[in-house]
Amino acid sequence: MVFSFFRGNKPSLLQTGPGGQSRSHVLDRAEMSIGRAANADIVVDDPFLAPIHARIEKQSDGGFIIRRMGLNPIMLRGEALLQTASLKTGDSFRLGKDVEFQFVEKAPTKEAPKKEAAAKADDGKPKKPLFKQPAFLAGMGLVYLAVVGIIGYVILSGGGSTEAGPTAERINAESARIPTCIKNARRMRQVSEQSFNGAVGGRVGRDGDVTYAALALSTEPADDAALAKAAEPIVEAYKRTALAALASENRGNNTLAQSLYQQTYDLVPDVNCSAARFALQRRAATKPPARR
Repeated sequence: MVFSFFRGNKPSLLQTGPGGQSRSHVLDRAEMSIGRAANADIVVDDPFLAPIHARIEKQSDGGFIIRRMGLNPIMLRGEALLQTASLKTGDSFRLGKDVEFQFVEKAPTKEAPKKEAAAKADDGKPKKPLFKQPAFLAGMGLVYLAVVGIIGYVILSGGGSTEAGPTAERINAESARIPTCIKNARRMRQVSEQSFNGAVGGRVGRDGDVTYAALALSTEPADDAALAKAAEPIVEAYKRTALAALASENRGNNTLAQSLYQQTYDLVPDVNCSAARFALQRRAATKPPARR
């Protein structure tokens, strides 16, 4: 895709998604954060992103690097980013499900006169532009048909997801992973308090309530059996709420289902936990269509 909305020659990020929207962000500060939090420098309204998902940092030599915040997944040049990497002009990286950024440093230079001169063949006649040549048009037609076929296959096969759909078995499996998610959140906090704060929400509960964040912030109980016991109220509440949401979804009451899936996520507010991502995924899937 070619973008035409560069702001001068300043380094920028060209954003595509969510929902097919396109935006441009000038990198005019030493550090710029990306996430769904309202205080992020680049706010992306996507439930699959962490509040602070990534950060772009300017180096002393004028270059830029991308830094992964916590365990939030980032695909850079088609490969998973481990921690940090330098950005080169044209590099693309993907966050969440369908949000992509392209790093550009300056607008392309004008080389039209050179191209016109080179386009004149040995016979001295200008060649047709590439997009008007029959061979190119035929090739693009084949590519188009292939893309349409792939999209049709993905739609008919249920999106090609390797994860199970919204079933009671899936909900039971996700709820069983909650104690492990708490352990992983504790490890993240030991590595980076900032990453922990960006991934885990829901700090305050009612008096006497055991919350996911409270267990993640604590070092006790330490052994697996005791932690599983302490997390039982959260696990049971997660199952009850998610099953109620599933029942509403199956009855076609998406408004109630979406509200219940939000309550399910609020019980496990950790974007790195698969139980939380399941709730966010179903909340997005049951979102009522926008009124025209």
